[in-house]
Amino acid sequence: MQIFLFFALFIALMAVVFALQNSAPVQISFLLWRFDSSLALVLLVALVAGALMSFFVSLPSNVRARWTIRQQRKKMTEMENRLAELETQVTQARKQAEEAVRAAGEKTVAATGEPPVEDVAIEHPGS
Repeated sequence: MQIFLFFALFIALMAVVFALQNSAPVQISFLLWRFDSSLALVLLVALVAGALMSFFVSLPSNVRARWTIRQQRKKMTEMENRLAELETQVTQARKQAEEAVRAAGEKTVAATGEPPVEDVAIEHPGS
């Protein structure tokens, strides 16, 4: 942003220097109109007219791009919300599965009288 501001100030300074150095009067003819003005003013008006035309020509694509970005952000928010819901469901399903495994283990102990086999970490020599 600061680079853009510096560039804009530089262009403005160059326009002032240009206007001061090109103050000679010129006659402009366009269709039925004729008028006298300074060369700098005529060129600066032409520059502004070109910038405005460029802006209006690029306006539809800029509007379309902003609309697309807005739609994509909306989709992304919806998908993030859906992802959060699915993560919650997965967490709940894991808890239910763990409870079901514990309950099945408790039923096995009650039915057989033997404790369930637990996972035991085996250490290897030299590890």
